[in-house]
Amino acid sequence: MPTKIAVNAGQIVINDGSTFLVTASDGSIDENLPQGFFVRDTRLISYYELSINRHRLPVLASSIITHHSALYQYTNPEFSTLNGILPQDSLLVSVRRDIFNGMHEDLDITNRHTESVVFQVMLAIRCDFADIFQVKSSQLLPRGEILTTWKDGVLTNEYHNKSFHRGLIITPTHTSSSPRYANGRLIFDVALALRENWHLCINFTALADGDVLEPKHTCMEEFVSEAGEQRDNFLKAATQMKSSNADIASYYQQALVDMGALRIKVEKNGKQ
Repeated sequence: MPTKIAVNAGQIVINDGSTFLVTASDGSIDENLPQGFFVRDTRLISYYELSINRHRLPVLASSIITHHSALYQYTNPEFSTLNGILPQDSLLVSVRRDIFNGMHEDLDITNRHTESVVFQVMLAIRCDFADIFQVKSSQLLPRGEILTTWKDGVLTNEYHNKSFHRGLIITPTHTSSSPRYANGRLIFDVALALRENWHLCINFTALADGDVLEPKHTCMEEFVSEAGEQRDNFLKAATQMKSSNADIASYYQQALVDMGALRIKVEKNGKQ
């Protein structure tokens, strides 16, 4: 039987052209590791942590859906709430991320407890706007100026270094909870009855080279981007292989898909 091969099993990588996301298998982003949300060779999101009442969530499973989409599923540890102790495994939490110019995130929480629950969802997000080569070499040199503003429910981080400009606009939408921003965290108050579901969309809009790169704004809708069309054209023209060994055929087909996803349009960028 052929040996099963796993590449970078401890992380999830998705991309659309030169826009890509690298996270740990639990969906978090560590600014001290070569992880983050990258647009045009700049890391826009350098830190990401999802928590409920400040408790990190145990991951149940995570997987790549397509080259530009990933799904993460969690439960909860035991913790205290305003209604008392919430037992572990009382909540089912799902996060789906889709890359298309910017990034779209869907967050769903379902109450599986026998009683109603009240808690706070917290998202800690930081941006360092580091050059991709500095991130890879772990030689992060602070330079330029970062300005963070919170206005009308929208969080904006902008980076300026002489003529070089990058930015990230974080917009929570389609939720019953009004967002707040404090201590570097987006905060949402959530109250759920038994089997009730809470939903949140977040649009991450990238600002680069004077362009506004908006994500897909609809939830869970399939789409084909320019990079996706290039990938599909590559797959149509690629040499196909048939084998009596199903694993070999599967490895070859996956290799073609990966090669197609790496077809990146090269553009000239400024200096950071």
